Amino acid sequence: MSSTAVLLLVALVAMYAAFAIPVMLRFRSYCRHVANATNRISELNDQRSIDDGGSNAFEREQWWSLASGDFQEFTDPNLIAEAATLSKKVRLSMALAVGLVVAFPFIAGLR
Repeated sequence: MSSTAVLLLVALVAMYAAFAIPVMLRFRSYCRHVANATNRISELNDQRSIDDGGSNAFEREQWWSLASGDFQEFTDPNLIAEAATLSKKVRLSMALAVGLVVAFPFIAGLR
């Protein structure tokens, strides 16, 4: 793999991280808001259902509801607005991650 390919990969990963890390931090904050609004704080704090990525069942449920756009059960308009904005960013983050993985072999093949 040439130095150009390595630099391109490093730049793409750095750009992805610059986008994805704030999304994840905002997602954690969103989970706290949802847990407080729905009286599910104990589920958010449940350490028994943590997976290898560090998310528990409540956080995984919220992630997939944002990814699928299924968050309309809330009554708080601020929470719905936050979910709508974050939902777009979650889906974009997932698409960028897949794009980065798909692009890797092509970039690695650069000479």
